Amino acid sequence: MDQLERNRRLTGATAIVMVATFISRVTGFLRTLLIYTKMRPGGYSDEFLMAFTLPDIVYDLLAGGAIAAALIPVFSAYITKGKEHIGWRAVSTFMNLTIILMVVLEIIFFIWTDELLSVLAAGYNEGSSGDKALLVSLTRILLLSAPFMMLAGQCNGILNSYKRFTVAAFGPVVYNICTIISIAIFGSVSPQLTAWGVVISAALFFGIQMMATVRHFSLYQPRLFLNSKAFRKLLHLAIPSLLSSLILELNLIISKGYATFFDKGMLTLLNNANRTWQLPLGIFAQSIGIAMLPTLSEHYATNNGSEYGKVLNKGIRVVFLLSLPTALFMMVLSQDIMRVLFKWGSLSESDVIFGGACLLAYAAALIFASMTALLNRAFYSIQDSKTPLIGGIIGIAANFAFNWFFRNYTTIDVAGTALSYSLASVVNTGILVFAFYRKTGIHIIYDNGRYVLRSLFAAVPSGLAVFLLSLLIRPDIGSKLSQIVCLALPLAAGLFIFWYLCMKIRIPEIDTVNKLVLSGLNRVKSMVARNKNG
Repeated sequence: MDQLERNRRLTGATAIVMVATFISRVTGFLRTLLIYTKMRPGGYSDEFLMAFTLPDIVYDLLAGGAIAAALIPVFSAYITKGKEHIGWRAVSTFMNLTIILMVVLEIIFFIWTDELLSVLAAGYNEGSSGDKALLVSLTRILLLSAPFMMLAGQCNGILNSYKRFTVAAFGPVVYNICTIISIAIFGSVSPQLTAWGVVISAALFFGIQMMATVRHFSLYQPRLFLNSKAFRKLLHLAIPSLLSSLILELNLIISKGYATFFDKGMLTLLNNANRTWQLPLGIFAQSIGIAMLPTLSEHYATNNGSEYGKVLNKGIRVVFLLSLPTALFMMVLSQDIMRVLFKWGSLSESDVIFGGACLLAYAAALIFASMTALLNRAFYSIQDSKTPLIGGIIGIAANFAFNWFFRNYTTIDVAGTALSYSLASVVNTGILVFAFYRKTGIHIIYDNGRYVLRSLFAAVPSGLAVFLLSLLIRPDIGSKLSQIVCLALPLAAGLFIFWYLCMKIRIPEIDTVNKLVLSGLNRVKSMVARNKNG
């Protein structure tokens, strides 16, 4: 296969993942919106969101980053070398071992739910208005969803290793739609019934992934090949990456834990802002990283350092080109965005102010978290999962320290929790950039420095235009249509100016972005046409 064909396939794969991730993120955001509008008026949205903490820990300890860091690179390499059966020994052992550990973890978390949540949601122990008994009840229900999510993630990794991105990417959409239905029906009636709906949604998600993966399971064996060289290699990569994934989750747990010290409902507002800035993170960085990882792993396996560097730098530049204006526009329009998305019915304008402050603080994280997401996968592709672990440990220490400082020495309240996360992301990115240069000799800042300056030349004028238009065009707070129009006009103008300047100063990656968008639209049209013909 020539290089042109490889690039065409990588662009197509990226487009598939970006479209699916976009739909998944949008539906996931709708789920967040429904939690806010359906469950916050009942006074239990904080408890429902906090109840995902232990189930998420189960997933991150047993699947999480290991899928990208270990399973996909190792399995892809064996498939590329024509040694699929050896790769399946490692995958079989990994799956069987994690199932055993999952049962142990689930039992521990079921028995000591109350004690664990006393640490993770410490604010509830200090007279907070939160309902601790409800939190424990919801957590025990949602723990039942963890096995399905873990197994679905492993199926997802197998599909990506075979470069079958479509089903793997669109599976989470079904999960989100099912949870949306559950929250819409039961959210304002019973948090327990809503939680059971989430469990059923997770089971359906696993079923879809398994149906797509089952044809590859002919080489699966229900045995533990603990002495297999392939498994030891996978395990060597998996343990640090699992800990790295857990550390990322701990960063969010720290944020949620600190939010429980503030007034009731602040955790929900923080979650709203967090989900909002993570929407573009998933669409840009994570989808491009998912599509790049098998290709980077192949280049590393075949010692093709030149092409490895080209693919990595191109991915970094495209992600930066997408995340820079998005972060800037989020900062400028933070309150307008939160008003359009979350102010419905009788929900108060004060929520817009607090939510907007959190989004403003979070928006800065978009660029650095995007770079971290790509760099983590770059380390995974060279089969180094220890460095992201070290960076993550330092990042979580920084997050804790910043949270402590803002809570005790400032009056910015819950926005300090969001700002702490952003500052920790800066620290983590800096460590990974330096470590990657020491590891590979690829100098990311030097190679992309001029490109960053050119991108800023396009971003600053567009951001200034958005700011001025947002001052001139103010919405009628009581009209949702007015809110949408007054947000859309500055945003559209800013995006057009940024795109025009990128084309004018001939930033090459804007052509890649154009192709990604067109490829994604064409694939959506093809899917719609097939459905109509069917």
